[in-house]
Amino acid sequence: MKKILTSITLALAAVTASASATWDLMGTTYTVDTLFHNQVGPGTMQTSLWFHAGTSQLRVFYTEMDMTNQYLSLRGVCAKDMLAGNERISGMAERKSAPGQRYFIGVNADFFSTSGTTARGVSIIGSPVGSTVVDGTIFRARNNATNYKNFVVDYDGNLYCNPFNFAGTVKDAAGNTAKVGSLNAPYTKNNITIFNDRYYGSTSQSVTGTCVTARVAEGYQFTTTGDFKLVVTGAPEETADATIPDGEYVLFGHGTAASLVANLKVGDEVTVNLTWTYDGKSVNPYQIISGNPKILADGVVLNSEADRGDANSQQPRAAVGYSHGGDKAYFFVVDGRSPLSAGVRTMVLADIMRYAGVTDAMNVDGGGSAVLYTSTLGIRNKPSDGSERADGNGFYCVSSAPDDSIIASIRFVDYKLNTPKYGLYTPKFYGYNQYGMLIDQDVQGVTLTCDESVGVIKSDTTFFGTGEGKGLLTAHYGEVTLSEEIFVGASVDDVKIKYDSIVTDGFREYPIDVESTVMETVMPIDPSALEWTSSDPAVVAVGAHTGVLKGVADGEALVVGTLNGRSDTIKVVVQKPTAHAMPIDPDLDINTWKFSQAGGKDAVKTAVGDGFTYEYTGSSSRAPKLTMSKDIYLWSLPDTLRVRLNPGEAPVKSLVFGLRTNGGGINYQTVAPEVVNPNVENTFDVPMNSWMDTDDMGNFPVLLSSIQVGMGASATGQKYVMNFMGLETIYNAIPLTPVGVKGDVNGDGVVDINDANILINAVLGKPYKGNADVTGDGTIDISDVNFVVNAILGKNK
Repeated sequence: MKKILTSITLALAAVTASASATWDLMGTTYTVDTLFHNQVGPGTMQTSLWFHAGTSQLRVFYTEMDMTNQYLSLRGVCAKDMLAGNERISGMAERKSAPGQRYFIGVNADFFSTSGTTARGVSIIGSPVGSTVVDGTIFRARNNATNYKNFVVDYDGNLYCNPFNFAGTVKDAAGNTAKVGSLNAPYTKNNITIFNDRYYGSTSQSVTGTCVTARVAEGYQFTTTGDFKLVVTGAPEETADATIPDGEYVLFGHGTAASLVANLKVGDEVTVNLTWTYDGKSVNPYQIISGNPKILADGVVLNSEADRGDANSQQPRAAVGYSHGGDKAYFFVVDGRSPLSAGVRTMVLADIMRYAGVTDAMNVDGGGSAVLYTSTLGIRNKPSDGSERADGNGFYCVSSAPDDSIIASIRFVDYKLNTPKYGLYTPKFYGYNQYGMLIDQDVQGVTLTCDESVGVIKSDTTFFGTGEGKGLLTAHYGEVTLSEEIFVGASVDDVKIKYDSIVTDGFREYPIDVESTVMETVMPIDPSALEWTSSDPAVVAVGAHTGVLKGVADGEALVVGTLNGRSDTIKVVVQKPTAHAMPIDPDLDINTWKFSQAGGKDAVKTAVGDGFTYEYTGSSSRAPKLTMSKDIYLWSLPDTLRVRLNPGEAPVKSLVFGLRTNGGGINYQTVAPEVVNPNVENTFDVPMNSWMDTDDMGNFPVLLSSIQVGMGASATGQKYVMNFMGLETIYNAIPLTPVGVKGDVNGDGVVDINDANILINAVLGKPYKGNADVTGDGTIDISDVNFVVNAILGKNK
């Protein structure tokens, strides 16, 4: 049961992120904008803030956990569950999580050793510097209250943030007593140091002491406080580096404490008593992490910059704290060492936390270690190393709620629902189970309604800001409804067409993408809000009041949109396909292609129309393949890229296409049929929508950079001939063969000399492309040629 630990009087009432426009941080006034504020788990909110004052910027990320929630607890983790070791905060959480025990929020904890080995060469990297207790197991305990501060969770869930003193005694059967100075730490003069198997495998001290091994006596357990008994399992020895048996302990006696240890025999029992105290108050710790300095006490910012050498420099920082007597806990991270966030001194960090409602807080490790983790949304800040660092230990909020995948409630992802006038806003929604755990980051099937005074709903999912001012936007998901206030601006201050230029065809209608920026969020504007003109309507037509354009004829034109006296321009390139299938490299010049082959030699390449033949002699190779390279922009807006290939006897297995969207990186698409048939035409298709967003006009034109033919082993010395009969783009808007046009071999909609040439090549046994069996009698011969010639001369009836 929670208890109020201290009487806390706030110097200032807590100001939440949602209510503040300006915060005064140690004499500097910042404008504060909330970039994110949403629930991420049971009783847990995550907030991201942007502070700006002139050229100074800060990015702050924190979580607020309601520790009165029956499912929540705070727990530490040591990397790899040992004192030494490094592990990412996300990795520790994933490793420790299990059904009914989800480590869903985490922050880095103590400063840790970054170098060093024991006398036996065991690494000590990752060892937390201060006292550390995880789930009632002591990983390190030191009487170092003047140097390090402790964040403590006791067995009842109460929270403390103070420099605790660790102490203890060991008493033998005769009543002789020696003090315990530390556990899993360097010895202290004239004291006993206790070591367990979470240490480095051996005591590895800098001086010789008297050591015995021991185990917990039957009926007892090794506790963080109070009395328990140990049974001696080994004879005393004088050493600085005693081995620690698995599951046992070593008592290391130094100076005057050595005599007690030296007089012990196997089977003797000793009584151990351990205590943790602050200002005369004892606690029974279940979790402890350490840090330095303490920065907040009872809502007052402490003069912490005198407590630590780097406390007065601007650095990335992390901190943990609480308020309301421990009913609320907080994890904080402030980014630094970047243009977006300069970092903070510890007193500024404390002031930020105070504004957010924290009363007591402790600085923990910062720099590249500072990271705030969520299990569903990932790392929330941008660590100064560029990526998440492996740390020595972490501190977590853990949910014991049962796993449940049924959505019981939803929330708008966006903290504030703002849109400029004429803005298009399609909100996303988080989905939560009955316990409040975020289980779906993009709930589908949500429909919208809104107040008519501010806008209308398009397609059930998109808000169009036709009005202005404040109104309600309501989401509906099954029986769940959720309403939030949306604000529509009175005007659009900055209007920008999304793309400088696009490629289009003569079939697709394109509502021009227009954008406006609200704070840091880019939002679409309905193009119907602008007035539109085309520099050449014969090439590009555009709706003056709709902003929907369509290509008319091949060429280029400029389309201009204007709103409130502001204009922006987009160049439109019209490329109209003229056939269902069009060659990607018309009248192919074989010398403009680069060829390389493994598993073949003595290659001969011959262009044939819009294709080519490739002849080679087989040779041995570990990875036989043929690579053909040339940068070719695919015409217009193709639906499919196609290669028609007769491999002959060559052992072709697959084709790999190297493709790029406009301005994008290389994307390799593999087409590997179950069977590639020899000596007949095989078709290899790459649908554009299988690897790119074809609805995004900015992705066009598409660049083909290479075609790689994956092959099996060719017989050494054997001659092979592959016929690449067609390298083509396919346009679904144009039918394969227009109705009523018999003899249209190449599918371009007309019967002309091109069709006759294809038929002549077919009859002569040369490579060709198209439907050459014009008469439909099952053979390709002179009768097909005669039919096409007569069609050209107008003699067919």
